[in-house]
Amino acid sequence: MSISICLAAIWAILILRSGLAEYKYYQSVKELEPEIWAQLGAPKYFKVPVAFVSSKGVKLLQGASNKTVLALASKHRQAGIQLLSYVVLVLVACIVYFKVA
Repeated sequence: MSISICLAAIWAILILRSGLAEYKYYQSVKELEPEIWAQLGAPKYFKVPVAFVSSKGVKLLQGASNKTVLALASKHRQAGIQLLSYVVLVLVACIVYFKVA
């Protein structure tokens, strides 16, 4: 029981970290790269992630020149990779455990 609580706590921390990194990245683009934000269509609320992952959005964001935006983009990507890696690791461990048990 304590193992599952510990795994869930780690997962929650990683989710919060990833969400915060994503929010900071979006806000930095909005404030520091207003031209790119305007070309994305100044998305609001739930449209923001869609605008950032669209093919047009990815091309626009690759042209960002602000160092803060680039650093936050890197942190956003790193947080996402770490979250997905953790989920995959836990799933593989669970599969192996239940196959052996």
